[in-house]
Amino acid sequence: MENKPLIGLTSTIMTINTIENETQSIPTVVVYNKFAETVRDGGGIPIVIPIGKPEEAAHYAKLCDGFIFTGGEDISSITYGEQPHPNAKKVNKHRDDFEMQLVKEARKENKAILAMCRGYHLLNVSFGGTIVQDVKSELDDSINHFQLSTTRTEPSHTVEIDEDTLLYKIVGEKKVDVNSFHHQAIGKVGKGLKIAARAEDGVIEALELENQEESFLLGTQWHPEELRHENENMMEIIKTFIEAAKKSK
Repeated sequence: MENKPLIGLTSTIMTINTIENETQSIPTVVVYNKFAETVRDGGGIPIVIPIGKPEEAAHYAKLCDGFIFTGGEDISSITYGEQPHPNAKKVNKHRDDFEMQLVKEARKENKAILAMCRGYHLLNVSFGGTIVQDVKSELDDSINHFQLSTTRTEPSHTVEIDEDTLLYKIVGEKKVDVNSFHHQAIGKVGKGLKIAARAEDGVIEALELENQEESFLLGTQWHPEELRHENENMMEIIKTFIEAAKKSK
């Protein structure tokens, strides 16, 4: 049997109705199924990681071969030393703390990391970067970054990829149409990271390591897992990540 890499998926907590009693809501570990489907399609085995204590992160870093930091809540402004913007939305500081430690431990173990949307913001903060807390009110002439399309698989705006990046090597296109579900964005870029793509309004849409000799690390503002059937190059991002995770086994 093929020795497939084990890919950890970060998760959140949502209060949902139980199967037994549709009127009884309980806190539940949640991660979108698309992430699990995509990992399987890319040749990996998905495992859901619940929010835990920061000291538990080292155990997951040793267990898994790669990590996908998934979407969800805003990053708490306290996490990067600022006060909350009036337009800040739901946050989960416990999740921030746990996942920042998970990034640190995964890096120690040279494990592959792919981060999307909230996970991408979390990645930047983990490297000492900051967040634009509300794009519409803080950035002049910004486009709409929270799309109004009926499905998550539709792209809504274009990003331009720097040709001198790992992302460009993977995707092979300078301009790519992407989906967009965020009101926060990257502010100051974390130390050791470099910009790989921007939207037309200047919003940073992808980050990667300055030193490509290190282990695989890529963050995108968009959701490749949602676009993989519309654009095969989005699936190439997933496959490249999975291949990198295999090397850490």
